[in-house]
Amino acid sequence: MHAIELNDPAAFGTEFLRLTLLQGFQSLTKRDLELLIFILLERDGAIARSDSNATVALRLRVTPAKVKGLRRDGYARWRALVPEEGDAALQRIVATVLTEENLRAGTRHVTERSRKEGFLAIRIEHPDDAQRFEQAIVEVGAIPVYERNREVVAVRFDTLLKIAERWNYLQPDPQATLAALEKLAPTAEEVAELLKKDITQLRWDDVRRALNSLGAKAIASTAEGGLKGLLKLVFPFIPG
Repeated sequence: MHAIELNDPAAFGTEFLRLTLLQGFQSLTKRDLELLIFILLERDGAIARSDSNATVALRLRVTPAKVKGLRRDGYARWRALVPEEGDAALQRIVATVLTEENLRAGTRHVTERSRKEGFLAIRIEHPDDAQRFEQAIVEVGAIPVYERNREVVAVRFDTLLKIAERWNYLQPDPQATLAALEKLAPTAEEVAELLKKDITQLRWDDVRRALNSLGAKAIASTAEGGLKGLLKLVFPFIPG
């Protein structure tokens, strides 16, 4: 595991000195200083927010539980140092958590029954990001569901679709979405039903129902390829 290296040592040092003097020399507790250093490391990018707690723990030579506490308490104490618009934060979080690798890791912590019911296991280790994502779920009228691990939230595909609608991530043209679905699932019953409709009269509600059904089936069958295509259609900024 390579050592931590600052991307901008001058900015890190300047901000650290400014804040420690602003509070009053020696007025910050040891815990305050720990949290400040950690937040500045994440802000610098020397530690990535997307890194797992275990990865960061190895680099800092502490326990994963310690890293989780630094992340949770650090943002509670020094959030103003890492300003991020809510919409931009949610897009960053979704792009990070809906990767095939992360979804595969999450499935180990959700029951087979939940998958068959259309629940996707989404793993978010960073407490601040988890809180933001949970709030997005609540804002669209759903409830975060946890099973074996509090870092894994089970989310139905239709909830993800509502989040995409709420934050305007979706392709606004239902005909364009249908064309994409034809490529992703050309033999699906849902696509065939859409194609029977007058294309000029196609409504977004029609496409939403098809997307929901296809998404639930993809989760239940654990067909990662098909699921990845549908998720990228709902969230176009997902990498790969």
